[in-house]
Amino acid sequence: MPKTTPEDIINLGFTSPMFKQATDEIFKQFIGFVISEQAPLLEGRLGATAYNSLSSPTKNYVKRAELCLAAAELVQRRINIILGNVVGAGHEIDVSHEGAQKKVYLDEANALIEKITAGITSDSADFASGVLVTNHFVPSTDTE
Repeated sequence: MPKTTPEDIINLGFTSPMFKQATDEIFKQFIGFVISEQAPLLEGRLGATAYNSLSSPTKNYVKRAELCLAAAELVQRRINIILGNVVGAGHEIDVSHEGAQKKVYLDEANALIEKITAGITSDSADFASGVLVTNHFVPSTDTE
């Protein structure tokens, strides 16, 4: 069962006119379809145990990864709509901003998927170390 809701996607700023949807209700159904496509793909990449995890932060990573994958798919569909509106040759449309946004979503999703599959439960990937200094000399008890 998907972790992401249509409301989560709408909160990212996606709107029905972007996808030529007549009503907000139809738009929510459209988003639900996209989410239902992405959820099993993510579950397949993670495995059912990780996907259905109830422990934090894994469950939060899963939800965010699913949200990002659905958003990336929606951006791709938006690009397709924009390119479909081009009339005739020589009418180039720049979709580089949309492509960059799609990449941001995919990069975030992939980073979260790596964390989940590696079992990382911290947002920090920094190196930490400590040093212990010892010697083999025994302190003298001589008090000359």
